[in-house]
Parts: sequence; C-alpha cells; structure tokens
Amino acid sequence: SGINAEYGTNGQRKYGPPPDWKGLPPKGAEVFVGKIPRDVYEDELVPLFSRHGRIYEMRLMMDFNGNNRGYAFVVFSTKKEAQNAVRMLNNYEIRRGKNIGVCPSVDNCRLFVGGIPKTVVREQILTEMQKITDGVQNVIVYPSANDKSKNRGFAFVEYD
Repeated sequence: SGINAEYGTNGQRKYGPPPDWKGLPPKGAEVFVGKIPRDVYEDELVPLFSRHGRIYEMRLMMDFNGNNRGYAFVVFSTKKEAQNAVRMLNNYEIRRGKNIGVCPSVDNCRLFVGGIPKTVVREQILTEMQKITDGVQNVIVYPSANDKSKNRGFAFVEYD
C-alpha cells in the first residue's frame, strides 16, 4: 500500500498517512471506533474502513502487553467519508455477536496539567505554557477552597 505503519509508539499503533498526502485532513474527518474485540487489528480494520473512504490515518490504542485496548481513531480524507463510515459501520458485526461502535470523534482541545506549585498564578502558567507549546488560548486555574490566594495544584490549558 505504500502507507507507513508505526508500532508501539505512545500506547498506539499508527497506520498512515499516505506517502503522497499534502497538508492535514479537514476538521470533522475523524471517527472514534469502540468495542473492538481484542483479537482485531489493522489487518481487518483498514480494509473494512477503506471501503467507506480514503484513510489518512488510523490509530489503534494498545496496552503495554501488545494487546489492543478496544478502541481506535480513524481519520478520513474528507468529513463526508467520515460521516459515511459512521452511517455504514456503527453497530457493524465484526465478529459473531460482537458489534463495533463508530461515531464522530470530538476534538478535545483541553489539557490537564498537574503538580503545579500552589503559589503560582494563572498568568505565570499561561506564560510558561506559551513558551513550550503552540496554540495556547487560555489557562483555567481553580482557587483552593481553604485559601483563595492559592491554586489547587492543577490547571487546564485550552488550545485552538
């Protein structure tokens, strides 16, 4: 197929992107696939999902023993292809009595950051996060219940 397959990186096995691909796929082109039987891998999933559109990337989540964790993300080349895959494959019987669930993936643009010193204020966290990562829009910090001048030791960083 000429598509890259990468194994064991960050608890996932990654298939794609196609070698001739330029840029990124559009928003809304990703689907979440759940209830995947533990004995199903890319050799079955890629051909199944390819029937419904051109796959940009598939990420199958793995545990540290090399078993799949029962879910994956598939990114298609268009939003329409992703919608078609949801329509055609949600509740698809992949094994006798085993149906997968396929639904649109929701962008999660919020990152939890723990272990923050309780004396650090929101503006300091925002400044530090903007130094080390792109696209930071906001930082949410909750005050301590006992002392409103201190934070609770964690924050949420929101991205665009």
